[in-house]
Amino acid sequence: MLMNKLIRYFTYCGNIFPHFLVCCFLLYIDFKQGYQVGSLWFWGYALNLLLKNTIKKKRPDVNNWGVPNVRGHSFPSGHSLVSTVLYWSIAKFFLVPMPYALALYAMPILLGLSRLKLKVHHTEDVIGGWVIAYMYLMWFEIPVLNFQAQFYDVFYSLCHICSVR
Repeated sequence: MLMNKLIRYFTYCGNIFPHFLVCCFLLYIDFKQGYQVGSLWFWGYALNLLLKNTIKKKRPDVNNWGVPNVRGHSFPSGHSLVSTVLYWSIAKFFLVPMPYALALYAMPILLGLSRLKLKVHHTEDVIGGWVIAYMYLMWFEIPVLNFQAQFYDVFYSLCHICSVR
């Protein structure tokens, strides 16, 4: 019972809103690095939506997932894909020291496993999310950051106009 509550809480940490809060916090810590991580996260999320709505794979046939608001398509697992992009990018761009970096590298694995435990994804959905995230970071990190660089000054100005600093 307690384990199920912990797994549901843990899987919640892979949702869009907690990821958005993490990105906002990163902007506060180091605006330039946070912008890069947030840009990769945003386009990783967009890639996930594009793939889900193109492939349209159904979720497992389980009546009681125990997770509210589970909807949409199954492949790839957004928790696996987007969490991999976010946490691995944090480790890279913020030069996180090794013991903490290992925790960041493990987060998407644990999130993916929680999705399997809750039976909201097939195994191939979760593994596919990890593989696609890795390929995205290897092949598209530089093009995405080059594209986003043109918007950096505008975003910086908007954030500082809205801030109370």
